Formats: sequence, C-alpha cells, structure tokens
Amino acid sequence: MAAEISTLLEGQVAFDPGGDFETFYRAAPAKWAVYLMSDADDRPIQLLCVKNLRASLKRRLGGDEQIGPSRKVNYREVVRHMRFRRVDSAFEADWLYYEIARRLFPQTYQGMIGFRPAWFVHVNPENPFPRYIKTTDLSRPGLYIGPVEDKHAAARLIGLAEDLFDLCRYYNVLIEAPHGKACAYKEMGKCPAPCDGSISMEQYRRLIEWSAQTLVDPADAVRTHTRRMQQAAAELRFETAAKIKGYVEQLAQLGKGPLRHARLLKDLQFVAFEHGPWEGTVKVFLVTPGRIQPIACMTEDPSRPAELVRAVLTAAAEPLSLAMDSVATERIGIAAHHLFAPQKAGHGVFVRLDELDEPAILKAYRELRKRPLEEQSEAEGVLKELQAL
Repeated sequence: MAAEISTLLEGQVAFDPGGDFETFYRAAPAKWAVYLMSDADDRPIQLLCVKNLRASLKRRLGGDEQIGPSRKVNYREVVRHMRFRRVDSAFEADWLYYEIARRLFPQTYQGMIGFRPAWFVHVNPENPFPRYIKTTDLSRPGLYIGPVEDKHAAARLIGLAEDLFDLCRYYNVLIEAPHGKACAYKEMGKCPAPCDGSISMEQYRRLIEWSAQTLVDPADAVRTHTRRMQQAAAELRFETAAKIKGYVEQLAQLGKGPLRHARLLKDLQFVAFEHGPWEGTVKVFLVTPGRIQPIACMTEDPSRPAELVRAVLTAAAEPLSLAMDSVATERIGIAAHHLFAPQKAGHGVFVRLDELDEPAILKAYRELRKRPLEEQSEAEGVLKELQAL
C-alpha cells in the first residue's frame, strides 16, 4: 500500500517539529495539490486537496488546528511525513484524490468524497420481458446507454424510446404476455401489443434491440425518415409529411443537450485535455469504461500530434474489463461529472476517442488555451478532506 501511494504522491518531505518550520513549508509549492499527512509509522492521518499547499501546511502544522466546535488536534505532535502531488485541473484533482482516498479509507471514503454516480439507461433485450430503466448500477448484464446528465435526462431518454419505437408503457401488463389485455396504446396504433400476442415476445425483443442501436446512433434513422418526409411532400401527401417531420424532430433530440454523451457503455472512450502546470502546457488523460489514465503532458504547441495519437491508441488497446465493480462505476461517475461540467475557466476539453486525429488534437489544444487557468489562492483553499483522527 505504501509503495502504491508513493507512486501516486511522488513528492515527499519529512516533518520535524523541532526543526526549522519555515524551511519545511517553503519547500512545498504554493500551488494546487493533493497531499497526505502521516505519522512516524506512516499511518495516514489526513488526506486533503487544497488550492495552496504551502498555506495549508503553515496553517495545519504551524499550531493547533480546530477540527470541530469543541475539539482541537495538534498535528505537530503526530505528523512526521508529508507526501504530495501537484495537480493543475479540477479533473486531475478529483481523479487523484479519489484514487488515494479509496485505498487509504476503504470503509469511509464513499460517503465523504462527494462524487455523484453517473446515470445510464439499461435494457437487456434477451430478458424474458425486456424494458428500459434508469440506473446508476452498472453491474447487471445487458446494454447500458449513457452517461446522461441526471436522472431526469434518463427518464426523458426512456420516454423518447417508448414514443419513437412504440414500446410497451405498462410493464405489469407486458409480463402477462401473451395472455395480457392490451391497453389503449394498441388501439391508437402506438404499441404492437406483445402483451396479448399480437406480436411474439421474440419479435418484441428484436424491436428493443433495434431501438437501443438507434438511440446511440440515430443518424441513419434521421436520414431515412427525412427522405420519406421529402418524398411525401413531393407527392403532395402533406399530412403524412407533417407526421414524419414530427418523428424526425423527436429523433433529432437524441445526442443533444443532457443526452449528448449517450453511447453504449463500451463506447465510453474519451481523451481529456486539461491544463498543465503553467501557461501553454496541457495534460492528456485517457478515459475508458472504469479507467482514467494519464498519458502525457504537452509543454508546447503540439507540432507533432501524430505521436500523441499513437500514445493514446496504444494505451486504449490495453485489455479492458467491462465487469463494472464499484471502483469502475465510481471512476465513470468522476468522468461523467466533468463531461457535463459547464465549459468555463479551468475546465478541460473532451474529445471522443473515435474522433481523435491530428486536427482534433490541435483544435482541443487551442480551445483549452482560450480557457484561463484556475486562479491561484493565497489562502489554503480546502476542496476535499478525509482524516483518520
């Protein structure tokens, strides 16, 4: 465990309470960092993410630190080691803090780090009675479509699927198939009624399968129905053309707004371009299902982006497990949070892996340069904190 943490937190400074404190804390950068304080036996005491490491050390090791309304801890008496790592973006800070917290505080970190799970829509076309549900649990077999922005977006995606493909709205009736009693949607021509045997459950499963394929890639369906609409208009069948137009407008909602990153889980593959340690530098991360991996730090305008493309694709080619345990699910939650974060100062640029090429890298680099670096803090600027005391 200690070796693993040392790999993540490569900077290390021993703390001697009897030594020259100013020399100690000035050895630390006055920058954004994730750092760990531990005792003489290297047992973790406190893990923090702060905007100014030097100010944080001065505050916590320069005297008594108020922990609660009636409790004080003198860190100088117990801290003997400090490990740290500079971070330069909210994305890098969240990723690194999470990776260390789950190793050091496996029993308590989940309730304290504040990361929300990513929302997906799940369906298994091979279930006896398949249906779409919104979920944050990625451990069940079947197809996951997402991430979407929140549970409301997940419900909206399910509603679109039901309307676009005339799926069963009443699961309690569906599970009675083929002996169920069809609802009003059959009479309106808005459901093929597998419940009463109008179509077989096998046919309905294939309809579900087709609907899932269209939800993640609606381009072909949009083109097909646009041609139908134009043909109907050319033949002066304006009522039919108007109905098809409404259908195309519904299809056009897919992949937009809160649904803009909805893909099959296996295709959740992005390259994140984040600010580096100083102006003009860029850190590159690979995001795949259940994995966040640092790739490179570009220190100047990428004059040879082909090398970066090769490095990313080499990393992406490593075997990947789609068995989504809690750790993999939590990493996806971190990535999803930043995918949907407002594109403002300090936030990175995400490029889908299947769209990564030299022009895409240059465009992402220039777009990131337009977003200012995070403002430096003169105060400690605590962002996250976990402690064992």
